[in-house]
Amino acid sequence: MHLALTLNPFEDSDLLYAQQLGVDWIVGDVPAWDYDTLAAARNRVEKSGLVLSALDCLPTSFVVDALLGRVECEEAIDRVCRVVTDVGQLGIPSLGYRWPPVEADSVVATTAGRGGALSAVYRIRDKEHTSQGPAREELWQALAHFLQRVVPVAEAAGVRLAYRTDISLVSLPEERRILDSVSELDRLFQVAGSPYHGLDLDHGFVTQVLGRRTSLQTGLKVDEVIRHFGRQRRIFAVRMRNLRRTDSGAQEHFLDEDKVAALRGLQAYQETGFEGPLCPVPSPGMTDDTEWRHKGYAFGIGYLRALLQAIG
Repeated sequence: MHLALTLNPFEDSDLLYAQQLGVDWIVGDVPAWDYDTLAAARNRVEKSGLVLSALDCLPTSFVVDALLGRVECEEAIDRVCRVVTDVGQLGIPSLGYRWPPVEADSVVATTAGRGGALSAVYRIRDKEHTSQGPAREELWQALAHFLQRVVPVAEAAGVRLAYRTDISLVSLPEERRILDSVSELDRLFQVAGSPYHGLDLDHGFVTQVLGRRTSLQTGLKVDEVIRHFGRQRRIFAVRMRNLRRTDSGAQEHFLDEDKVAALRGLQAYQETGFEGPLCPVPSPGMTDDTEWRHKGYAFGIGYLRALLQAIG
C-alpha cells in the first residue's frame, strides 16, 4: 500500500503540500480530459518528484452519455475509449469510473462530531433487492455493453479500470441501485473479468454496506469481504473512511475513533497483496479548515502512516 492524496495537479500549493506530508503518490483530479491536459498533469506531478498513480474518476457526464441508451451512446463510448488510450500512452496506470449516477442527496443530516467537527450522516437503505426488475436489468445491460467496449481498450492500453464504490449509491430506490452488495460486485466481474478491471473501494462502504449485509446473510466479517476481493486481485485503490451506524443511516467519524477496526482492515488489505494507492477521506470537517480540507488530509495521512508502520 502507498499513501496517496487526491488533488488537482495544477494547484502548485497542493503539490507542495503533498511533498511536505511525505506523500509520493498522487491521484489526479483533473479539470479536463483532453490529451494535452492529461499530459500536462502528468508532467507537473513528475516535476514535483511525485508519482501520478491514477486518475480519480471519469466525469459523470461521460459515463451517463455512454450508458443511458441515447442516440449518441456509441459516440460517447468512443470518447471514453479515446481517453483510456490517451491515459495508457501517458503511462498513467489506473482510471476510475462510477455507475449509476446518483440523483438523490444521500446526506440526511449533519451533526457535531468530536470537538464540534461537522459530521455527515448518510442515508442507507438496508432492504435487499426482491427482484432484478426491468429498470435494474436495463442498468446492467447498459453497463455490460459499456464494459465490453471499454475493457478491451484498457487491456490494450495497459490501463487498470477501477469501478468506484460509493456510499451515496445506497440511498437510491431499489430499482436504481446496482453494485451495492458482494454478489452484485461479483456479477460485475462475471460481466467483465479482465485483470485490468477492478475496484476503487470506499472503506466505509465496505464496513457499513458490503460487510454488514454479507454478515447478516452468510456470517462473513468485514475482513473476509476484503479478502474475498483482494485474493482475486480486484482491489486497485482504497479510500479510508470511518462510518458508524445510526438510526438514520451511517455517520462520519475520525479514523482514530475506531482504531482497532481500521487496523484490522489495513491488515486484511495487506495480507491479500494490495499495493495500490491508499487515500484518506478528510472527514468529518474540521473547524477553520480550507474548502479542500487540508487539516483533514493531514490528520488522515498521519494516522494511516502510523497504522501502516504498526503492521510493518
